[in-house]
Amino acid sequence: MTPDRFTAFFLAIFCLNGFPLTSNELAAAEGRKLDLKADNAYKHVIEPILAGSCIGCHGADKAKGKIRLHTPEEITKSKAIAADKDGDISMVLRINLPDEDEDVMPPEGKPRLSAEQKKLIGWWIAEGASFDKNIAALKVPDDVNAILTGLLYSEPKKVVIKKAFSLPEPSGVADASAVAAIEKSGALIMQLAQDTKYLSVNAINVAKSFNDAQVKLLVPVKGNLTWLDVSRSGITDAAASDISQLAMLTKLHLENTAVTDNTLQQLGKLSKLEYLNLYGTKVSDAGLEHLKGLKNLKKLYVWQTGVTEAGVNKLKESIPGLYVNMGWKAPEEKPPEPKK
Repeated sequence: MTPDRFTAFFLAIFCLNGFPLTSNELAAAEGRKLDLKADNAYKHVIEPILAGSCIGCHGADKAKGKIRLHTPEEITKSKAIAADKDGDISMVLRINLPDEDEDVMPPEGKPRLSAEQKKLIGWWIAEGASFDKNIAALKVPDDVNAILTGLLYSEPKKVVIKKAFSLPEPSGVADASAVAAIEKSGALIMQLAQDTKYLSVNAINVAKSFNDAQVKLLVPVKGNLTWLDVSRSGITDAAASDISQLAMLTKLHLENTAVTDNTLQQLGKLSKLEYLNLYGTKVSDAGLEHLKGLKNLKKLYVWQTGVTEAGVNKLKESIPGLYVNMGWKAPEEKPPEPKK
């Protein structure tokens, strides 16, 4: 597959979350019926999807993950969709994660891709993912034609970006040399929005090589770093003391790492933490005891860990309103009623 097709594949799959494609779903929306002879495949089919589902985080005003999707030019030059040395595209990997995984894209609260969406985008990619060609210039199989026939087109509306944070703003921007060192490690570090100096760091691109030594690179930007994702990385409890210095963290992903209750003892110092994902780690009820002082914690994920319902209930007593996800549990089967 060519780089252009890699680009199209990622953008199409990553961004089509919740866009209504059936005629019944679209009936309530304002717009005109799609013209299969005169309309452009990108402008009239793909662009409205991106505008409705993606550019709030990946547009002119905000570039989450350093990705902008509001124009064909920005889509084409985005570096975040390039294949890595192993041929993997990190964001493509993320959309294929289980729905229960907090790294899955689209993120929590967004609907999964529908069968119609997958079919339509598969067709667009197979036809070259062109920004210029009209629908009529492409081969349109009967099943795709049925979907396109049900589409309505309306002019995409401008997305208004709201302020990202209520935290007090840092006194200044992060040290440039420290930011450069993090970038050199391969992790993505970026400003969360134009209206804040806070940063996020995501190591998913280099999860196989990101370890305790790389975590030390984060300490110099501790006053600006508020979102951190080191899930699936090689970090261990040895990184806990460094992570505990990141006092402005509000969101922390540690899922599928080797951390244990020893790390939770250090995380109890992160008073501003609102979100913590420990899915697939070796933590237990004993570790939860160290989190009781995190009064700002709103969401905790402990699926496939040693944590029990009793431990969770005890933690909830200390943090009222805390949401804890323990994963899906099969309902108990009721014994058959005796025959009369």
